[in-house]
Amino acid sequence: MKFEFSTFKAVASCSILILTNLSLLGQTKFTFDDETLKKFDYQTLTPVKYKQITDGSEKRNAYMISIDEQIPISSDELKGSFNVVSNKMGFHDQDVSGHFLKYELSEEVMKYYELSESNVLLVENENTKKLYMMESSFLKNINKEKEEKQKYEADRETINRFMQSLGYKPYTIGENLYVKTKYYRIWCTMATLEVLQKDKDYLKKVDNWYEHRESIRKQIIATIPKLDHYVRLYKIQRNRMSKADISAWAVLTKSANSLNKKQVELTHKLWGLIELYDTTNGYNKSADEFINYLSASKGILGI
Repeated sequence: MKFEFSTFKAVASCSILILTNLSLLGQTKFTFDDETLKKFDYQTLTPVKYKQITDGSEKRNAYMISIDEQIPISSDELKGSFNVVSNKMGFHDQDVSGHFLKYELSEEVMKYYELSESNVLLVENENTKKLYMMESSFLKNINKEKEEKQKYEADRETINRFMQSLGYKPYTIGENLYVKTKYYRIWCTMATLEVLQKDKDYLKKVDNWYEHRESIRKQIIATIPKLDHYVRLYKIQRNRMSKADISAWAVLTKSANSLNKKQVELTHKLWGLIELYDTTNGYNKSADEFINYLSASKGILGI
């Protein structure tokens, strides 16, 4: 049965604590710093007493788990550095005569059940010399968080240097790195770096795409009253529309349709980037009207 470390008080029905494929990555010392407390504030450690016990007719010293106690890592008791005493111990919720007692933390548990890896660590507070049991996965997660933070900081420094080499001045918002182009605030990630390594002019192209799109949008807005004219004329004249008007309307509709495709294509290229000037909302007020006229014109003319 799988043992959940956060439910020691319900351990009576539990079996051996094990976890396969777990590595301490050589970790022998650690602390619960502020960052660890924020991310793992739900974690607890269980006190362990090294004391004399009676096992059958024999008296010996053993590590006994104080199973009813749980100390949150935010506790003042857990301040300071910790050393990993052992990662080769386990415990059981029942006595096994001649081998170990109930809730005894012992290597004998691992040997008795022929288990290769334990799910728990015996750790010692370097300052107070008090002993505790903690989940192996907890230390693994602490290591993982530290490695990810170190990698993130190293990546950010690499990005920062590269962006400066291109003439940009990176700045931070929260933990993220940004640069400004003429029209955009660009979030700088390793993906951004990879794009710019392939095409150093990419951000200049982004600004060019923006200017091209805005130019097209102005043309689109200028087309609306022209399309409106022909749609209204059709409603009045129907089959009496002159061939010249129909021809001019068809040319206008094809041109408007081409403008719309270009606008959509450029908008797609710029999707996800943060504009410094929010022009899209202003354009959207006209866009629906334009699409309605364009759709009506295409439908009537069979384009």
